[in-house]
This record gives sequence, structure tokens and C-alpha cells, in this order.
Amino acid sequence: MCFHASAEPTFYGDKFRGWYWFEEPPTEPEEKPQEEKPPTPTQQKTEDEKKGDKIRLDVAWLRSKIPEYQEAAINNPTRENLARYLYTQRYMLDISSRFATKATEFNQFESELDETKRRPMSSFSLNVFKEETKRSISQVIDSINEKTHIWFFFSSNCAYCKQQLPLLKELNIRFGVNILAISMDGSVLPGMDDMEVVVDKTNVAERFGVTFTPTMFMALNDGSGFTKIGEGLTTLPLMQDRILLSARLKNVITDEQYQLTQNVREINVLTDTDGTMLADAELIENDPGYLAEILKSKLADSKPVGAQLFNSLSGE
Repeated sequence: MCFHASAEPTFYGDKFRGWYWFEEPPTEPEEKPQEEKPPTPTQQKTEDEKKGDKIRLDVAWLRSKIPEYQEAAINNPTRENLARYLYTQRYMLDISSRFATKATEFNQFESELDETKRRPMSSFSLNVFKEETKRSISQVIDSINEKTHIWFFFSSNCAYCKQQLPLLKELNIRFGVNILAISMDGSVLPGMDDMEVVVDKTNVAERFGVTFTPTMFMALNDGSGFTKIGEGLTTLPLMQDRILLSARLKNVITDEQYQLTQNVREINVLTDTDGTMLADAELIENDPGYLAEILKSKLADSKPVGAQLFNSLSGE
């Protein structure tokens, strides 16, 4: 057996030095603790931000979190999950309620946004409005009658045509609408003695694609335009509405005349001819009040229902 001397002599191996056992064994040098470097300004700022970080509980946050909290509460309806979801939902409702209240208060004094300009809300004003609309319908249809008439395609064995005939007669009585009855089978219906009736011998029905009876068209007197206003049994109010709309689409009446016949008046900011608006790109991004002002200016001249222009009172 052989022993290998270590490269460095040990304490007890130094006996040649004599009284070595009185010496204290050497101690291992203690490692000096590394000094912590002070945080850089960037690190300090990040730590401070973490300590004082705030989350803005706005609509965007609610939109992302409420579904998450709801799903967690449904999957695991613990008291904590339920409380988190339901209180967050209540917070969302309060935000919505605050918005609704402020919007209502704002609208009270913004006449341009007042919906009663389209149709009165009070029963007193509404009664006057209905009477005015009724007179306007009669006047506008009078002007339509000067340029149009109604074609009534029928057959003598059509039960629905027999029901349609009294409605057409009522249309004539109320508004003086001219009606031309076109028989598709060469016979007439009972009660047609006072109506103008012709027999379709030249396949007019085929040219206009009439395959069902009764069918009604509004025809311009000069033959320049035809609009189907009813196919099958059609009520009097529906025929009336379609006559008015067809007349507007065929430029028989103006948009202004048409609006006078409507139960809810159209007030629209899209007054430009092509239906679009232009706005300054820089102002639209940087000035919160700019868009509201240009839209408000579009609505400013709209006439409210239940009101009359001052100049018209003098009969001008």
C-alpha cells in the first residue's frame, strides 16, 4: 500500500515544525457577500409601477371580463365567483344607467335630436298630427290621380277578386282613384256595372307577368311606368301606402309631399345628393365637438311636427 502526499501539507502532517499541535488550525476564508447593486432608474420605475399599478374599469375592460367572470361562475358557482360576476354586472348596469340618464337630460334641450319632431308624443298633439296627415294623404293622392290610374287584373271565377273589388271601389270613393278592370277570362264580376272594364285580348297580362288574380298595377297615364302594388288579396291601407311610395319612386310626387303623408316623418342628416358627407380629417380626430356640430347643422332646419312656419301664418 502506498500513500500519495497531497500537494498541500496538512496541519498534522507538519510535525517537522515542532510544537505544531499548539497552533490553531487554519480557517477557511469567508466569502465576502456580494454587494447588491442599486436598481437602475428604469428598473426602479418598473417596480414602482407594479406597486401602484391601476386598472381602468371602463367599458372595454367590462366587455372583456364579464363573459370570463360569468363562465367561471357558471362552471363553479362558489360564493367568490358569484360575487365577482354579479357585482361586476351591477357595475356595468350602473354605467349604462348613468349614460342613459345623461343622454336623456342632454336630449331635453337639443331640439335637433328631439324625436317628437318626427311624431308627437302627447295625445293632444298626436290628434292634430293625425288629422293633418289625413288631409295631406288626400291632397297628395289627388295630385297622383292626375298622372296615374290603377289596373285591376281579375277573372270571373276568382273568389279573391270578388273580395278585392269592394276595396278598390272604396279606394275610388275616398280618393277618386281611377281604376281600369282587366278581365283575363272575358267575363265580369258582380257589381262592376259602374267600372270601366276591358277584356285582355292582346295578352297584356302575359307581357306584365301576371299569373295570379287579383293583381293590381299603378300605371302612369302616358305609359312610361308601371308598378305592381298588389298580388293577391290586398288591404286598402296597404294599397294606399304602395300608391304613395310608387308615386314617389316614379317622381310623380316629391319627397316633401311623400313625407307629409307618413305617420313618422323622416328627418335625416344625409341631405347630400349622393347620400354621403365629407368632414375634415384632422378635426374629426382631434376636436370632439367638431362632428357633433356639423351633424347638428344638418338637422337645424328640419321642421318639427305640430308647428308651422311663422311666415305662413300671414298667408304668404
